[in-house]
Amino acid sequence: MHADAPEDAPVPAWRSRPPTVLAVLVAHRGSRWLSQTLASLDRLNHRPDHLVLVHDDSDPATRDLLLAHAGASRVVKAKPRGGFGAQVAAAVESETEAYDWIWMLHDDQICDPDALSGLLDEATADPDIGIVGPKVREWPSLRRLLEVGLTVTGTGQRETMLESGEPDAGQHDRPRDVLAVGSAGMLVRRDVWERLGGTDPRLPLFFDDIDLGWRANRAGYRVRTAPRSVVFHAEASGNRRRVRRKGVREHAGERRAAALHTMLANSDPLAFPFTTIRLFLGSLVRFVGFLIGKDLRSARGEIMAMVTVFANPGPMIAARRRRKPMVKRSNRELADVFAPFWMPYQHGLDVAATTMQAVVRPESVESIGLRTIGVADDDEEDPVVVDLPPWWRRRPWLTWVIVLLLVSVVAARSVAAGHLFSPVLPASPGSVSDWWGLLFERSHAVGLGSADGAPAYVVPLALVGLVAWFAPGLIAWILTVLAVPFAALTAHRFGRLVSDDRGARMVWAVSYGLMVAVTGAVAGGHLGTVVTLVVAPLFANVLLRLVLEPTWTRAALVGLWIALVAAFAPVAWVLGMIALVVCALLVRPAARHLALSAVVGTVLLGPWLVDRVLSGRIWWEAGNPVDARATAWDVVTGTGGGMGSAPWWVALPLMVLAVAALVPEATRRSVTGAWIVALVGLAAGLLASVSTFVPYPGAPEVRAWAGLGAGVWLGGLLTAVLFAWPVLRTRRHRAWRRPAIALLAAFPILAGGWLVVRGIDDPLESGDARVVPAFLAARPGTTVVLTGDSEAGIVADAVVGPGPYLGAEALRTTADREERLHDTIVSLVTTPTRDDVDQLARLGVDNLYAPDVDLDLARRLDAAPGLAQKGSDSPDSRVWSVQSEVEPDAAPRAGTSRPWLAGLWVLAWIGALIAALPVRRDPASGPSPDEEDDA
Repeated sequence: MHADAPEDAPVPAWRSRPPTVLAVLVAHRGSRWLSQTLASLDRLNHRPDHLVLVHDDSDPATRDLLLAHAGASRVVKAKPRGGFGAQVAAAVESETEAYDWIWMLHDDQICDPDALSGLLDEATADPDIGIVGPKVREWPSLRRLLEVGLTVTGTGQRETMLESGEPDAGQHDRPRDVLAVGSAGMLVRRDVWERLGGTDPRLPLFFDDIDLGWRANRAGYRVRTAPRSVVFHAEASGNRRRVRRKGVREHAGERRAAALHTMLANSDPLAFPFTTIRLFLGSLVRFVGFLIGKDLRSARGEIMAMVTVFANPGPMIAARRRRKPMVKRSNRELADVFAPFWMPYQHGLDVAATTMQAVVRPESVESIGLRTIGVADDDEEDPVVVDLPPWWRRRPWLTWVIVLLLVSVVAARSVAAGHLFSPVLPASPGSVSDWWGLLFERSHAVGLGSADGAPAYVVPLALVGLVAWFAPGLIAWILTVLAVPFAALTAHRFGRLVSDDRGARMVWAVSYGLMVAVTGAVAGGHLGTVVTLVVAPLFANVLLRLVLEPTWTRAALVGLWIALVAAFAPVAWVLGMIALVVCALLVRPAARHLALSAVVGTVLLGPWLVDRVLSGRIWWEAGNPVDARATAWDVVTGTGGGMGSAPWWVALPLMVLAVAALVPEATRRSVTGAWIVALVGLAAGLLASVSTFVPYPGAPEVRAWAGLGAGVWLGGLLTAVLFAWPVLRTRRHRAWRRPAIALLAAFPILAGGWLVVRGIDDPLESGDARVVPAFLAARPGTTVVLTGDSEAGIVADAVVGPGPYLGAEALRTTADREERLHDTIVSLVTTPTRDDVDQLARLGVDNLYAPDVDLDLARRLDAAPGLAQKGSDSPDSRVWSVQSEVEPDAAPRAGTSRPWLAGLWVLAWIGALIAALPVRRDPASGPSPDEEDDA
């Protein structure tokens, strides 16, 4: 009787006439566990009638242990390289006596004294029961549950329905029908074994137990769990702790191939086509997932499994043919024993959550919303309940992030979500497909038509936009409005690497986040500066790790960060290259990895590197080229000048504290390094403040934006303060602690207060960003916008629809068409003729629009033959329609290689992203034990 059963419990009926049981123990290189396994069989309260020990003579130590325990008469030598089922079959065939039940045992399991009796209690409860399995715990922990029955998901995943690491607390002690039970301790009726033909020979090692139980269920038998029977299993084969030499040959993807074979061989006829398609496509998705996770061994195994099963369907078809005569129940009737349909998706979410946690690497894991319960003294009847501090005190960094989110939302009170634009920031397109079109189209409907290649920043925008297909404006809104908390989060991540002072680190991160707004980048819509300053701490983080411990993954990530920020702000490529060269000179062992970073960061930019960095337009960030006036004082005080920048006095406390950080000798080296970074940013900002560039031929010269350099300058000063902060703990500098705290807190207080009061809505706007009247914006034609007057000169700019969107503002037509438009407009406003109007038609112009019309200009255009006046949106504006029978000339068109080159460009970005991801490897797919043993 079971040890835990009450004394007055009824004696099972089988006790009076016990069924005969043949126990078969299969051993293969199991000398590490075999002694304890055999000893546990000797301690059974109810022993099997006969015990057969099977081995393949692959290990003399295993053979000797078996012979010493049982003698040669009970030891069977099986054929080498046979699977578990084949060796059980060999043992059964060697016995002339017919036993009622067959008990399968592994050489790496320990049996509880009541293991067999518990199985028989359940096996004899109903004549329909054909297979019974025990509750399986982990060996050597003895407490963690491994199996209490098995099932399979719709994607072919082996499922135990247990939580990872779940301990045995009696929660699964109710016997139940299941799809299958594990072969370690499986008890199967002999007539069921013979009728089913044993295990499938195509499954020598994996999924043989699930296949056998599945076939038994479909044949009308019940498969049950017997939780009162307990065995402890080391899972040596599954955990790759068993040397498989001279055993079943190892093949790439053998586990997955066994799963696919089992799923297809046991599917219902009507469901077979759907199951085949689902498993085939699912395997492709898994293959891509393994590639993204850089688990190349598993990716290779997935492909090999597909080749094994789908390229050679003969064995699977033969298996279906063998199963067909025995089928009495369909899989639909067995729905209760299969895993729920949502189980694969839960596994996917778990993997995604684990991956995200690995990437984010939280500083600590704390419990939320719980209370500590303890007993003060043994004679106290009631426990003492100790309330923890409020959550905002227990999680101060989370509190700071929430505060910054609230500050950002309040500052953005006047701008609507998803519709931001400014003189610098163009409106977003109506759909992400417009960005993809810029990449792959050979001719763009922009202005007078363009065949230019898309700017580099369109690639990450198009990829990220896949999650916001019909609302791409949310991307620019999130990057702009939430730039402050985003920058604070990335800064805090870098701060954890360089400082263990939690309070100073959080204030530093908050200050860095607010610094992005101080420069004027947020309110001005300077998306390039925003992206660069948000990514800069991540770049510094991985660059420092690369220098300290070079790996190719980190090298690829450094290159990817350089390419990303340089795509939005080309000057960042120069700054990134300078950082790589300096690091290579200082740390020679990392030079090769740093060189790879430089190559990745350069190659991903593609033609953009030549178009912006090497053509003198390095200061032109993503967006419209707008004249940006900034003085040297603006840059020194950390702003880019113009509207949206903070007052000069906001950064004054920070500058004072950064200068003071140079005084302590203990931290002077690291502080000096931060000052060097700051001075590089200051130099870049000062150079930008005196630099000009011509965006495209015929355009007026504009002054460069200095906000990026100013941001790097302030960020370097902040980092210098962070490096010097630990000296305030020392006795020598302790007297300066309070003034330093006051100066450190002054910057975020002043910057945050200024941001909340001012907001970000000027010059940033939200709403309708069209540059032409609504009735023209609704038409697909081209409109030439005329600004200026007859004395100062007329500036003509061609737009399509409502105007250029983000990404399209960088595309221009050919110089010839630009010149023809310029000459035609000059002729129209001087001596208009019919030929001038026909020339506009040849260029594809449909309308002329003057938003602030000069009266002299209006009279000249009114007199032009072929220009008809149309209604306008204000008394000061005027619209003329071009009426001509002349057919427009063909728009500029790139070569046929454009889509292919664009595809390679996108694949290069995706490949760099995959290469930069952390390497993940399934322990089960690691180096084989044979390889380790041979080594």
